[in-house]
Amino acid sequence: MIARLSLIIFAINFSVLAGDDKVSLSLLNAELKKNYAFVERSLNQSEMKIDNSSGKIFFDETGITINVLTPFKENYRIEDGIIEIHDLFLDQKQLIDVEQANNFFLNILIEGIDENNPLYRVNIVDDDIIEIMSIEQNTLVSFLFFKNRLELIRYTDSIGVEHGIELRPL
Repeated sequence: MIARLSLIIFAINFSVLAGDDKVSLSLLNAELKKNYAFVERSLNQSEMKIDNSSGKIFFDETGITINVLTPFKENYRIEDGIIEIHDLFLDQKQLIDVEQANNFFLNILIEGIDENNPLYRVNIVDDDIIEIMSIEQNTLVSFLFFKNRLELIRYTDSIGVEHGIELRPL
């Protein structure tokens, strides 16, 4: 009898704790505003080649700064609808309008996720994965969590290159 009661109490506590481990859009949006070190791996299937890059992502009240440290030193600043690209090796700067870039993944980073947005569908796959599917571009971005912490972002870009971005909080 005591063993059965203990088992019931354990099951209730476990289900309550398990419920806390489920991902949500509010958790994803909060995680997308944290500062990270990243390692990105890109698979170009046509060339059967994997490229690696690493760097840091910083979010502040006015925008996003991405410092690519390897293989080439580049800085990106996204603010007020403009992307400033600074190639440190060549000491060249370029400005691009975010709308002209027409990049679904970039738009998610800038704007966050709204489950009522008519431009994409949100699918919470299980307790650890959220998928966002662009209706217009037929692009899927997957966010994978471990213990309620965003660990990996996966997507395929418009030219068919698969990207995996591993994140480590700073």
